[in-house]
Amino acid sequence: MASDFIRCETHPEGYAELVIDRPAARNALCRSLTDAMAAQLERLATDAAVRVVMLRAEGEHFAAGADLKEMLDMSAEQARANDFAGCCAPLGAFPKPVVALVQGFALGGGCELVEMCDIVLAAENAVFGHPEVRVGTMPGAGGTQRLPRLLGMAKALDLLLSGRRMDAREAERSGLVSRVVATERLLEEGRHLVTDMASLSGEVLVLIKQAARSSASLPMDEGLRQERAAFHHTLSLPGRQEGIRAFLEKRRRPIP
Repeated sequence: MASDFIRCETHPEGYAELVIDRPAARNALCRSLTDAMAAQLERLATDAAVRVVMLRAEGEHFAAGADLKEMLDMSAEQARANDFAGCCAPLGAFPKPVVALVQGFALGGGCELVEMCDIVLAAENAVFGHPEVRVGTMPGAGGTQRLPRLLGMAKALDLLLSGRRMDAREAERSGLVSRVVATERLLEEGRHLVTDMASLSGEVLVLIKQAARSSASLPMDEGLRQERAAFHHTLSLPGRQEGIRAFLEKRRRPIP
């Protein structure tokens, strides 16, 4: 689905940039934007040339939340009928690694997008939070489920029940953010990271993400069994021996 608010840029190094582009509205998440994002993710999931996706936004803010004007007159029946809160689910289920670059506000639905990503680089000016309770509603795209898994119950409920915001450093200490970088270097650092990741085996990246993500829902014994099975599978991959030889010989290996 086409939208003026989402664009996708594919790079020859093996990664794609999925760009939220609605800066005049602080990148608020309207339905046409999230539907277009879902369509792009569906396409990227099967694009063999793309190993990693970088999610970023134009302007001063990552995403200031859902578009409240769009929600104002929406009834519960309408929201259920069009699965309004489930429109971002494809990001949470995306099989390949997703790196988020966050500047400015990542609030409400914007924070939920962050929670779905695998690695989060935050600019020093980034601000995170779930203010939904302050407008009489609550998260609907996973905030009450992912945030406790990421931060622990006490910290998650502190944010969810008060609606307060936290800065980039607190988000990093709490486990929501992977790294904090200088605001003016965010895009440069992000592109360096995804270019490096895209030089690795795409199949192995998917296996690692799958194994790590499943740890939240599997008993330890079952998780370890699945990890061993995935590890054994990597030994049959065509690029595995060349990767080891290149490492031992201290040379750069070709992209598998």
